[in-house]
Amino acid sequence: MLKQMTKQLFFFIVAFLGGTTMLISQELHNPASEHNTEKEPGLELVVSGLLMYSPEHSHSDFATEIHLTYWTTHTWAFGIGYTMLFEEDKRIGHEVAALVSHKRWSFLTINFGPSFSLPNAHKNTELSGYLESEFAFKIGSLHAGPTLGILAGKEFRVFGGLHLSYEF
Repeated sequence: MLKQMTKQLFFFIVAFLGGTTMLISQELHNPASEHNTEKEPGLELVVSGLLMYSPEHSHSDFATEIHLTYWTTHTWAFGIGYTMLFEEDKRIGHEVAALVSHKRWSFLTINFGPSFSLPNAHKNTELSGYLESEFAFKIGSLHAGPTLGILAGKEFRVFGGLHLSYEF
């Protein structure tokens, strides 16, 4: 089981780094990227539909995630995230994360911070490390795109999905 989890984690890391490298090289060689595409300070609301996979238990659960962040500069933001996890047996898990966001390039935001699984009938409060990447493509006043990430704590989970964001 550990060998299978290691293979899956290795595949995730290779896919993540390969995709990130492709996007970075596109941005660096794109003449339009020479123009000012910095994020203006202000609020941003992000809603995501996710599929969370637990290699340890070999099962997946759907989740809905909401982030509210305040961009203090063109590249740094702080905020809060809430995730509703639709677990097996019709149980619902709730997680809250304190977020730090960094937007080095116009198409990529990295979110990281501590995540707290709130207690319920089948588990206690758990602390995890949260790391997520959001690839954003502008659609009018909205941004949308894929998101990939990990939660590392008592239970290791990999997640991916689509997000939609709006800047105030």
